Amino acid sequence: MDLTRYALDGVTPARAESPGTAEDVSALIGGAHRARETIVLHGGGTRIGIGDAPSRYDTAVDLRELHGVVEHSAPDLVCIVRAGTTLAELAAALAPSRQRWPVDAPEPERATIGGTIASAAPAASRLRHQHVRDWVIGCQAVLGDGTLVRAGGRVVKNVTGYDLSRLYSGSYGTLAAITEVSLKLIAIDERTRTMRLRGERSALERIALELRAALPLEAIVLATGDQPALYVRAAGLGAAVDRIAPEVGARGAFEDITDAEWSALSARVTREPFVARLALPPGREAALIDGDAVAYVGAGTAFLFGERTGAAITATRQRAEALGGALVLERTSAEQKHALGVWGNTRATHPAVAAALKARFDPRGVLAPGRFAA
Repeated sequence: MDLTRYALDGVTPARAESPGTAEDVSALIGGAHRARETIVLHGGGTRIGIGDAPSRYDTAVDLRELHGVVEHSAPDLVCIVRAGTTLAELAAALAPSRQRWPVDAPEPERATIGGTIASAAPAASRLRHQHVRDWVIGCQAVLGDGTLVRAGGRVVKNVTGYDLSRLYSGSYGTLAAITEVSLKLIAIDERTRTMRLRGERSALERIALELRAALPLEAIVLATGDQPALYVRAAGLGAAVDRIAPEVGARGAFEDITDAEWSALSARVTREPFVARLALPPGREAALIDGDAVAYVGAGTAFLFGERTGAAITATRQRAEALGGALVLERTSAEQKHALGVWGNTRATHPAVAAALKARFDPRGVLAPGRFAA
């Protein structure tokens, strides 16, 4: 087996495993716990590069064999799915019922459900649909000692126990291996329309903020660079989209673009060699972007592209943190990660609390040691 595909920042594991059941995952992690070995969990690989180099890395556990829809209750708008299922696979399974999971991620044919949740993958459509964790009802997961646990429920109206599903979202596989999730669904939109306006950046930014305040849009993206552009996406009932489009068009000469162009814009965050993610208060997403960048207006996220010096990154990070936000180096060289730090002073849980959680869920540091901010 070619283990280089599982290498992270120059660190290659000694072996790789591809478990097919939750019990197999439990056995692998439990064995690593007893042997005091370490594991890094892998899915589709679209966001696996985010994080510091692992301090130890014995085994790569590839969860893509753990896939498929377990149960779909169309009348209840709920489904249960294994974590290695791709977003595209889930969408195809739900399409005959005219339903979908309203969480977007770049490269849906590669991105897995578990990885999307574990990395809290941002998307421009958060303007309408909010955070990934808001669409997770419950989950099954394996803790760092191999214990197989469940959190939350299997139906929407469930308030039993602690909502650990929300804790796992954004933990980057350092607290537990998600193996199965219960998801909330919505009806597929009757119509979707995406429009683009080119122009001068300051004017586009003003229009973006106006549209955010005035209309119920799916997404608003401001792209800077050689040809600044504003992308607006409307979705919902056909009549609603038809009403919204003229109001958008009244603010400039917008032109329609294809879903393929929209997908290509979204995929930049997983394909560019340098990507820095800015987390900022909603409405301030464009405040710190320069050069080649995109801002998900109203969604609290922006991305910087194109290689940047350490001094420039540090200056932008300091400005972001002064606004109560953060700058995360998602894709860059191992050398720059080491020199600047991936996470900066994040808005995450207090370090003592984070350390206590890690000790409780993964007492021997089996899962991705050294990779996350805490």
